[in-house]
Amino acid sequence: MRKFIFAGILFAMTLAMTGAIALPGDAATLVSGDLIKGQSFSSVYYYAENGKRYVFPNEKTYFTWYTDFSEVKIITDAELAAIQIGGNVTYKPGYKMIKITTADKVYAVEGGGVIRWVKTEEAAETLYGLNWNDWIDDVPDGFFTNYREGQSIEFASDYSKTQQSTLYYTINHDKGFVY
Repeated sequence: MRKFIFAGILFAMTLAMTGAIALPGDAATLVSGDLIKGQSFSSVYYYAENGKRYVFPNEKTYFTWYTDFSEVKIITDAELAAIQIGGNVTYKPGYKMIKITTADKVYAVEGGGVIRWVKTEEAAETLYGLNWNDWIDDVPDGFFTNYREGQSIEFASDYSKTQQSTLYYTINHDKGFVY
């Protein structure tokens, strides 16, 4: 619990330091793909094509999709509360591999939150390079339920990072709202 609170505080401090603090916006002017947050809250959301907001569970997930917080729009807390939560954002497909903190299996991420166990070091190295271990993030157990397991990756030819990042280049695409 302390780690989560500490991570939330760091996330909020990063938002403030990067200039993401802005004047309140108007929820009526939101368009699909906007990044939003309330005036009093540190969580950042993706405003999706279906009119719902999807939360980034942590900075690691956020930074698989974006490089900074410069595009985050601040809306009133009331405007934020009026937008239904649709769920959590998952890692960007093809960007990094993930693993649960309490197990050793390493997974590649596909669109729609599908994860595929990378069964061999050879496959991981071919897909992510000699330093493939640097391309793994631990996902807290509580957020691992946002993913569903697909077919294992036995050989590097079973998975294409390029295809995944091309097909699912926005969160709307990843969630299946646009094709």
